[in-house]
Amino acid sequence: MSSLTLKGKSMQNLLNSSKENMISIQNLSKGFERENLFENINLVIHPKEKIAFVGKNGSGKTTFFNCLAGKENFEGRILISEIKISLMEQDQKFSNIDKTFEEYLNNKKEKLEERKKQLEQEIGNPEIYENENKFNSLMDEYTLLLTDPSFNSEQEGTREILDKLGIDKELLNQRIKNLSGGQKTKLRLAECLSKKADLYLLDEPTNNLDLETRNWLENYLNINIENLIVISHDRYFMNKVAEKVWDLENKQIKEWKYKFREYLDRKKSYLEVLEQKYIDTTRRKEKMLESAREKRQWATVHRSKKLRILADRMERDAKKLEDVENPFDFIKDIKIDFDNKSLHNCTIFRLEDVEKKFEKKVLFKDINQEIDFGEKICVIGGNGMGKSTLLKILIGNIKPSEGNLYLRKDIKVGYFDQELKDVNQEQTIVEFLTQETKKDEYKLIPYLLKYGFKKDNFQKKIKYLSGGEKGRLNILRITLEKNNVLILDEPTNNLDIYLVESLENALKNFEGTIVFVSHDRYFVDKVATRILEIKDKKISSFSGNYSEYLEYKKEM
Repeated sequence: MSSLTLKGKSMQNLLNSSKENMISIQNLSKGFERENLFENINLVIHPKEKIAFVGKNGSGKTTFFNCLAGKENFEGRILISEIKISLMEQDQKFSNIDKTFEEYLNNKKEKLEERKKQLEQEIGNPEIYENENKFNSLMDEYTLLLTDPSFNSEQEGTREILDKLGIDKELLNQRIKNLSGGQKTKLRLAECLSKKADLYLLDEPTNNLDLETRNWLENYLNINIENLIVISHDRYFMNKVAEKVWDLENKQIKEWKYKFREYLDRKKSYLEVLEQKYIDTTRRKEKMLESAREKRQWATVHRSKKLRILADRMERDAKKLEDVENPFDFIKDIKIDFDNKSLHNCTIFRLEDVEKKFEKKVLFKDINQEIDFGEKICVIGGNGMGKSTLLKILIGNIKPSEGNLYLRKDIKVGYFDQELKDVNQEQTIVEFLTQETKKDEYKLIPYLLKYGFKKDNFQKKIKYLSGGEKGRLNILRITLEKNNVLILDEPTNNLDIYLVESLENALKNFEGTIVFVSHDRYFVDKVATRILEIKDKKISSFSGNYSEYLEYKKEM
């Protein structure tokens, strides 16, 4: 820890050390422009706590992490004991880096050193020292900055984690922006977990990871990590690694001292109570205002001063009633329904002696499989094994290197690519939907509003959409089409939990054929009726859901 001295007080003595509290958060607020993401947050992080951090996309979870790690300025105080904090880099910030992993690590350390020196100069300014609020703000940022283990990291632990994650030296020599989503997540994880820290902040650590790696990560965190806060859309993962939940909603963080599954059940009951309160209050207000209107009409007809005074009083009383928001206003509006034309029992796809390779790398070969109408099939396998490639062969975007694909001619296929990579990124939301669905723009407006898109964003280009926005837009597109077959590549990534559950129910009720890739184990269990596993360049079939498949594998 730095020994920078100010008027006889060392930096270290200014820290709020406590045996009971690792971090004390006091009246923390953070916003951009005029809008606060969260405000007046008061929380304590105790030793040996594992916390699941949830909230709608865009609610400020990642920004909150950055405040805790000293990467963002903020209002309020974050007081820490003598601990080290390791922050997992944000996916969007990491994905487009035009450097190798080693270059990125060195560059990041240099920037930390530069910011440290800059803060020391600012804190040493006598004018700053006389301004208590400004001084406290700079001191908190400086102290939090020093919690980053990168200052003293020698990276020998990174190699060990990378080996466990299956990252070889060849990949480390490539530029980060050219790697796959799963490979990028593994590098983000390796950087974070290899540091000797007291608290780990994991931002979407399971994104694009295959099921085997997710299982390894769960075990590693349970055995080796004592304190963590994790953001993830993987409900199974959150339930395995966390003991309590922080829920960021309406700019506040509510603490739930339950494991994740119990939190979901209790939160749903809690929201239903709030919804009933909203319904009762709305009805009461509407009745009072309707009665006031009637009395005002009668007062006009009969020239009654008493009735007019009574109407005025009822309107005032109605306005005094507590404003209660509908907690399901956004969630319940999105009721996903896939309209499809049913077909008689028949074979939809037939793969005969199919092989696929890129240059000299063979993904799979000698594949013979049939997919019938009404089946719901999940394709599983390690990162880079060819899951997404198989889906693209089925929809005709990629041709097999060898063999043949036969498909029924009268089918209509809806394809979900989580990143919308295969579409024109310069299109606006409205242009994309108009082209894909052949519907007039004015007819699309109610659907866009229902799916959480504001009118101000209708002209937003695809390339500027967040992961959650892309997911909602893709689902909306498919619901507006009458598809017999759905081919879905990671449909739950970046979706809010309640929207995932709505999607699950819609797919369960879909009468057509579904072939999908997903690493969300709850989702696979609820939807899949058959598992196709790609392993050792072969594809094996198992009839049943993912849990049944795991039991089968244990018995082998």
